[in-house]
Amino acid sequence: MKLIKQGFIYYLLATILGGLLLLFYIQGVSVASTLDKVGWLFFLTSCFSHAAILLLAVWLVFFLPWALLKLRRWAITLLVMATSLLMMAGFINMQVYKIYRFHLNGFILNMLTGPAAGDIFDISWQIYVTEGLMLAVIVALCIGGWWLSGRLLQYWQKRYTVISILSLVGTLLIANGIHVYGSFVAKPTVLKVVKLVPYYFPLSTGDLLEDMGFERHVLQADEIIDGDFIYPLHAIKTDTTRTKRPNILIILIDSWSRRALTEDCMPNLWQLAHQEQWYQNHVSCGNGTSFSVFGMFTGLQPYYWTTWDTNRKSPVLIDQLLKEGYDVRTYPSASLVDPPFARMLFGHVPNLTIRTAGNSSFERDTNIKDNLITDLPTLKENGKPFFAFIFFDLLHAYSLPKEYLLRFKPSWEYGRFDELHNEMDPTPFWNLYRNSAYQTDRMVGEIINSMKALGMYDNTLIYITGDHAQEYNENHKNYWGHNSNFSQYQIGVPLIVHEPDTSSIPHHPSVVFKHRTTHLDFVPTLMHDYLGVTNPIDDYSNGYLLNDTTPRLWHYVGNELRYAFIVEGDTILTKEGAGYMEVTDAHLNPVSNYHINPKAFDAAIKRLNRFYK
Repeated sequence: MKLIKQGFIYYLLATILGGLLLLFYIQGVSVASTLDKVGWLFFLTSCFSHAAILLLAVWLVFFLPWALLKLRRWAITLLVMATSLLMMAGFINMQVYKIYRFHLNGFILNMLTGPAAGDIFDISWQIYVTEGLMLAVIVALCIGGWWLSGRLLQYWQKRYTVISILSLVGTLLIANGIHVYGSFVAKPTVLKVVKLVPYYFPLSTGDLLEDMGFERHVLQADEIIDGDFIYPLHAIKTDTTRTKRPNILIILIDSWSRRALTEDCMPNLWQLAHQEQWYQNHVSCGNGTSFSVFGMFTGLQPYYWTTWDTNRKSPVLIDQLLKEGYDVRTYPSASLVDPPFARMLFGHVPNLTIRTAGNSSFERDTNIKDNLITDLPTLKENGKPFFAFIFFDLLHAYSLPKEYLLRFKPSWEYGRFDELHNEMDPTPFWNLYRNSAYQTDRMVGEIINSMKALGMYDNTLIYITGDHAQEYNENHKNYWGHNSNFSQYQIGVPLIVHEPDTSSIPHHPSVVFKHRTTHLDFVPTLMHDYLGVTNPIDDYSNGYLLNDTTPRLWHYVGNELRYAFIVEGDTILTKEGAGYMEVTDAHLNPVSNYHINPKAFDAAIKRLNRFYK
């Protein structure tokens, strides 16, 4: 019992040391200058509560079992060693974060252990000495902590244990309570802190609070002062002689697989692809809706999602459209509230349509199609260009009435997800998808035909693509749907472009493009080619012009926690949520002994991070 008591005192001392180490993460980061009192309280309680949880796991695994078995030497040795290693990892991670803006993970470990590590990590002997001394100090403190815990044991009283436990629990509750509030109202000084603390996932109950009747009161964009995020890098400048101001229509199809774009499944879009520009090697910037749409409208990797939200930015594309006098309209099948596109992407748009009536995605898709067609005469006559965004949801929801399930048979009537497995025949499920795609194609065809009948087609720039793709076990790894891997079957989508046929804009019909393009390319293409923006593209986007054949190597897909880089040959370098790296080929087969090119990685990360101070 005495050993366990001393071990508990050591745990408390280690928690204090770990919390202090985490506090140093804010040193030299511009976030510190933007924190208010609530932000500082959240940061302090987060550091110590997170350290307490991590070290509690160490204590339970490496100390308590051996102490209960009365193996004193083993218990002490394993506890001190495990604590020292954790503290050293925290210190090294702090150095990594200051360089790359993300925490220690498989990418860094791969580079450090690779044969070309010295190509990028050219470290002087002075740094080795300094860092070595710091690590030695950390180890000494961890070892000395056991000696100090023995001295404190002599004066330790039961009430000290109670006070300590209550303090730790209180710190944990305060940190998570503040985050529940901060994430619900999207308070920047709270959300910014989360990224600083390594692998920290505090409680968030936004949807639950809304279900309970609480109303969100999110700060407006103009109330936020920029901190660590600079977007755009320089003020947007335009040349009026280059401004074309065509009508712009973006038709986005949720979960659109390249395999569905065939003559029998989607005849209208198949015909359009052969009449207009067809980008056959286009990829999204995510395998889910939130991050894919974010990339489309901002031109930035989803890596910036949280930073964007906490800084209340508005896309330069939307702001420039409004400045040019565009009538900006949205036609969403699924709500623009969750994901919060209304706030994050269209916050400056007046009279925004954020939801559409309907009891199913089929009804809502039909309604948004009808709404857009109904609005076309008004959009034609109001004397200014329009920007319309219509987002179909049917391919994602599988909500077809039975009478529309007859074209492709056999077909499931709904998604029977509990029956999916690696050995099954995907045909009935795939046919459900194809039947849905046929109806989506019919709706898009009605829109295109209506525009042609009104004489609006020739002077409208039209992009037709998917937010992400949809997998039907094509890789034979038991993956179905999306949001589970970063192969082409989940991120590769069709892209059909109709350019306006005017004297000022060259029209290039019936062209097939084979080079890699991404969702990040929409913003620079619109800004540079049609809105007269003269800034370098790097000022406001991580993308390229759609017709730029520059290789899109090290393309970032995913979110801040789980993401991947797509490199040569569509090799996928995936950073899993737990921090480790998985390397697979384009078909998700493991690639062994893969070593990252440090120079290429360093260049990719610098390009990725250039909107940070």
